[in-house]
Amino acid sequence: MKKFGICGLALVVAMLVPAAQAGTKCYVLTNFCDRIQVSNYFVGGIQGTESVGLWDWACSGPGGPWTLISGGNNAIGTQPSEDFKGGPGEGFQANFKFNPLTGLFDLYQTFDGVTAVAAQTNQPFTITKGACNPLAPAQKALPRATVVQ
Repeated sequence: MKKFGICGLALVVAMLVPAAQAGTKCYVLTNFCDRIQVSNYFVGGIQGTESVGLWDWACSGPGGPWTLISGGNNAIGTQPSEDFKGGPGEGFQANFKFNPLTGLFDLYQTFDGVTAVAAQTNQPFTITKGACNPLAPAQKALPRATVVQ
């Protein structure tokens, strides 16, 4: 019976560990109205940790639309859509690379799958723990990060 209790406890701990390892954070793009909310999960394998979440790329706030985003540690990307429940793609792929040590990010895009554009480089950001609340700031005077300048 003692072995059964230890095995049961080990099983409960194993089920709770992934939830405990998940950490939600909010990337606030300082010069833009976009925000990116991600949760990190230990998935094993080559990558180790997967980041999944939402990007308010249209700066629409709590009501959406947002798009799903995923990737590795401090490097995430997506093809923006009008609604994370399955809207059409916007015709480009966007990839962020964040450097927490410098507080800067780069945003790369492809429109054809053959060429790449550095849409934004060395742009400031901050990270806050927990969900973006709200997902986008109320002030929409800032441009979207997806605009190639």
